[in-house]
Amino acid sequence: MLTASYSVSQSAPASRRAGDLLWPSLEDSKPDLLTRLMTFFRGCDDYVQNSPWRRDMSETLRLHGRDEFRPVPSQAAVIGLLAAWAELRKVLLADDAFLALVHQDMPEDAPDQFQSLKAALVWFRIGLDRDVRTVEARNWLDALGWQDILTLAEKRDQAAERLIAGTAIVGPEGDIVALPAARREGAV
Repeated sequence: MLTASYSVSQSAPASRRAGDLLWPSLEDSKPDLLTRLMTFFRGCDDYVQNSPWRRDMSETLRLHGRDEFRPVPSQAAVIGLLAAWAELRKVLLADDAFLALVHQDMPEDAPDQFQSLKAALVWFRIGLDRDVRTVEARNWLDALGWQDILTLAEKRDQAAERLIAGTAIVGPEGDIVALPAARREGAV
């Protein structure tokens, strides 16, 4: 069983060497597009679940990074995302499964609960493509770089799979890094 108690040598920032880093820390100073999108999706979910108490959608979504995107999602794009809330929840469940893997107190069943984020995003997009109310949401995701989002999700999934297989660890900065022995054996 993989545990987060492994650590990378402190003599050099080993987890930052190009060949070692599989996925950056969640506390990275400049989150990638995928991380920002997951934060925004959490804001959409938060709004849907708490809308009777938080009637101001704009404020809730601003707090979850709506204004950090270029282009900023229009109100119609947000409504389209909310129309696909059931599919969006599945994306967030896959994100939660990843977060459990990298948590310092990883639950024992976290590897068994892992779900591919890329697969969840693909199904989310299929759901958007089937609903005429989501045209603006689809256009916004395409303008952001949907293929780039899927590429990042695949990279993150691969890092998680390596973590589960025991050929990577959560480094001291919270990054997922390849184990040196795994690199030497050609596993990387």
